[in-house]
Amino acid sequence: MIELYLDDLLSFFEKGGFVLYLVFAIALFLWTLLIERYIYINFTYKSHKKELFKELKLVNARNKFKDEIKRYLIEKSSTRLGFGLDFIKTLIIVCPLVGLLGTVTGMIEVFDVMAITGTSNVKSMANGVSMATIPTMAGMVVALSGILFEKKLELTIKHKKQKLELEISKAL
Repeated sequence: MIELYLDDLLSFFEKGGFVLYLVFAIALFLWTLLIERYIYINFTYKSHKKELFKELKLVNARNKFKDEIKRYLIEKSSTRLGFGLDFIKTLIIVCPLVGLLGTVTGMIEVFDVMAITGTSNVKSMANGVSMATIPTMAGMVVALSGILFEKKLELTIKHKKQKLELEISKAL
């Protein structure tokens, strides 16, 4: 049963050409980064926040630099929360462009077939046309799904930052 799905997947990659492998690698890297950020926010950030409040307890309430300390702690936390977000956005932007590279290579394949055969044989051109459309579709699907999760991640980071700012203000 699994061999059947694997054969279908391999034939899909063959139809898409080498660019589809590149889109797949970018998608794998993108989703690894997204999952890592979600794991950090949901698990590791809690321990970072505890350490932050331990540092905050050392600050005297009458300290004249408490506003600067507050800004520093918020910025430190914000930097850790948003780590890698710009790279995630870049990968999302690159996905459709790599898909368009697949379109170009597929069309080159179509023109090569036309030049070799000298005719417009539809069956011989079909491979090039699928090679042109599949990577483009894959790049768009990866980019759209990445945008959804990246925006959710951005909103979560913004919410966590605002919540931390409020908690630090209460503590000082």
